[in-house]
Amino acid sequence: MSDDPMTPRRRTGHTPAGSLSPLKAEKGEGSIQIQEKPLPSPPIEDHLPHGARLALLILALGLSVFLVALDNTIIATAIPKITDEFASLGDTTAATQLSFGKLYTFLPIKWVFVSAIGFFELGSVLCGAAPTSTILILGRGIAGVGNAGIFSGALIIMANTIPLSKRPMYTGILAGMAGIASVAGPLLGGVLADKLSWRWCFYINLPLGVVTLAIIIFRFQMPPTARAPSMPFRQRLSFLDPWGTLVFLPAVIAFILALQLGGSKYAWSSGPIIALLVVSGVLAATFILIQLRTPPDKSTIPPRILRQRTIWSSALYAFCMGAAFNIAIRGVSAVKSGILILPMIGAYVLGCILAGGLVSITGFPAPAMILSGALAVVGAGLLSTLRSSSSQTAPLPFEILTGLGVGIGMQQPILAAQAALELKDVAVGTAVIMFSQTLGGALFVSVGQVMFTSVLVAQLVKMVPGVDPAVILSTGADSIKTVVGPAELKGVLFAYNQGLTRAFIVALVVAGVATVAACMVEWRSVKNKNVDHTSLA
Repeated sequence: MSDDPMTPRRRTGHTPAGSLSPLKAEKGEGSIQIQEKPLPSPPIEDHLPHGARLALLILALGLSVFLVALDNTIIATAIPKITDEFASLGDTTAATQLSFGKLYTFLPIKWVFVSAIGFFELGSVLCGAAPTSTILILGRGIAGVGNAGIFSGALIIMANTIPLSKRPMYTGILAGMAGIASVAGPLLGGVLADKLSWRWCFYINLPLGVVTLAIIIFRFQMPPTARAPSMPFRQRLSFLDPWGTLVFLPAVIAFILALQLGGSKYAWSSGPIIALLVVSGVLAATFILIQLRTPPDKSTIPPRILRQRTIWSSALYAFCMGAAFNIAIRGVSAVKSGILILPMIGAYVLGCILAGGLVSITGFPAPAMILSGALAVVGAGLLSTLRSSSSQTAPLPFEILTGLGVGIGMQQPILAAQAALELKDVAVGTAVIMFSQTLGGALFVSVGQVMFTSVLVAQLVKMVPGVDPAVILSTGADSIKTVVGPAELKGVLFAYNQGLTRAFIVALVVAGVATVAACMVEWRSVKNKNVDHTSLA
């Protein structure tokens, strides 16, 4: 490793991602076979957390992930009460995820993580106390910035403090915490909104965040191998790609706004939506040009990272699998109450935990990704066979299969990327995977919604022309009987079912693409990363 201070992050001594071993060449018939000579597991070094220190670190990281996942789901049941007083919510999470990859590379990891939690807490305070819709939107935007840095930061801290061979188990714990929060969020949100006020859906973030901050600030130190590079601030700033960031942020925000508003507040062919998409496209093209003209080490996404097969295939997998799960969740929740959707979330949590143990034993994330995609394809396919006459419990086994499949694979692309990358590139690689997962969910939820709406409207016009589609779209499946008469009910339920099953088919397709992407991921073991793969690429 170069001693040049411009090297992104200099690491010496123990490398959690693994160490190199000599290669032994053996002559085969007509070829030379290169064998990796296994190394014994390195002893635990004093500068890495272990024992009580490690347990405290995992507790803090788990709380931070729980905090973010709870916030993402707790307002779901309170949204009607919130929107009675406020217009909409803003989210900058996807727009800032890649930027955090650079921040975690060139600034002290601990303090970037602390700052992310601080932003999240500040945003929560503003949302809880918001007297106007403008303040609420501002608060959600600030919280979104913190959201972007918390989950990726937790994974990056683990990459710098926990050996790669042990990381699957702890990654599974973090994913399980997120899943538990996803179960608790809607239930807790409904209770808080009904018994106290929707504002407590935001205030509840404060004590959890304070505990996490206290542990990280006062009881945790990053190991010496994870020190930020020593360089003047102006030089450090140049490595954060300020011009690329300045263009990328509004490009993503405009795109997500178009997805959120299109088909709901505005028609997809309306001027505002077209304008947002055009602005997003122009800015995205400008960002690409900036990246091509920027020195590789200073670009937001260094080309050497994206050129690796495991990285782009893992990013594609995350993009599609996040989309499949979000579509399935939205589809099932459209026809079932919050309580009855818990089996899918519970199966997801179980899948995350099982996958942590599975990859810890086998050492390979890729097989878990393939299994995950296959189970999700089957589960989404079975969900698409549901009919309006199906009982409330009929989807349960299909939900469990889908949730289990997605849970098994959700964290594996991050482990696959970390196994393929040098430690100095892990922060950016992790951010790329997280950004892909977030963007895929946002994009394909809109695609699924468009599919549902278009099929529903077409079937209503065909089956029950006297029913206003706008009324049906604004009414949940459980309440349809209250807005249509007995004569039209059968046709309306049929149309509703047709729309939902088409949305599940979208989930099936993207899960299939995720399975293909998983097959492209290299089988690199997290147990003993003995070969410097970057030199062989």
